[in-house]
Amino acid sequence: MKDSYILGIDIGNTNTVFGLFNSKESGILHHWRTATHRDRTSDELGIFLTSFLNSETIDRENITGFIYSSVVPSFNPVLEKMTQDYFKQKALKISYDMVPLEISYPNPSEIGADRLVNAVAAKEKYGQNLIVIDMGTATTFCILTGGTYRGGVIAPGLNLSIEALTKNTAQLPSISFEKPSSGVIGDSTIHAMQSGFFYGWAGMLKGILDEIKKSHPETKFRIIAAGGFSGILQKEIPGMFDETDPLLTLNGLQIIYYHTQKIRQ
Repeated sequence: MKDSYILGIDIGNTNTVFGLFNSKESGILHHWRTATHRDRTSDELGIFLTSFLNSETIDRENITGFIYSSVVPSFNPVLEKMTQDYFKQKALKISYDMVPLEISYPNPSEIGADRLVNAVAAKEKYGQNLIVIDMGTATTFCILTGGTYRGGVIAPGLNLSIEALTKNTAQLPSISFEKPSSGVIGDSTIHAMQSGFFYGWAGMLKGILDEIKKSHPETKFRIIAAGGFSGILQKEIPGMFDETDPLLTLNGLQIIYYHTQKIRQ
C-alpha cells in the first residue's frame, strides 16, 4: 500500500511555503519555500512543486489532499488550477468559519487567513492565553484569552521597511537584519542601519507587548513568535518570547485539515 500525504500551503505576500504531512500526529515531514510571483502560471507552480517532491522521492500520485491559506487573492485561482491539473485534487481554502477557534471579532471575515491559522496552532500547542507574533511581510500580533480570538495589531514588516529605506534613499545600502557588532552606536553606515532596525524593532515589539499586557492586567500571556526574524531576536535578546515556532502556520494548516475531515465523517 502506497503512503499518502497531504500538502499544506501558506501563500504570503512575499513567500509561499509548502508543508508535507501524513497524519495529525506526524508533524511536518518536509517543507519548502518559494517566492510568491503573482504572474507565475499554474504550470510553472506545478513543475516547481513536483521538483520539490521529487527531491524527497515522493510521487505526486501519493498526494491525496491540499489545504491552503492565502493573503494574495489573485494567486488563489493559479494554485487551485495547479492542484487540479497536476494532482487531480481540489484544494481546501481556509476561511474563518471552518477553523476550530472561537472568534470574538465584529467582522471575522476581515482577519487574514494566516493569522487565524497561526492562532489555531498556537492554541493547540501552547495554551489559552496567548500573544502570537508573526514577523512576515507585515508584523502581526494576535491575542487570545481563554482560547478565544480577540483581535490584534498589524505593523509594517521588517523586510518591507528595510527595502523601503534603501529604495528611497540614494546612498543607503541594503543590509541584513542582525545585531551590529559595534553595539547600539554604529561605527559605519551599515552598522548604524543595523542598529536602527535591530534595536528599533525590538523596541517596537516590546512597546506593543507592554500595551497589550496593560489592556489585560489580570491575564498572564505566553508570547509565541513565528517568522525567521523572531529566531534572531530570541537569540540576541533571550526571553523576549516564550517560544519561537518557525513552522507554526504549517502546523495550523495540518490541524485544520484533520478537523475538517473529522466533521465530514
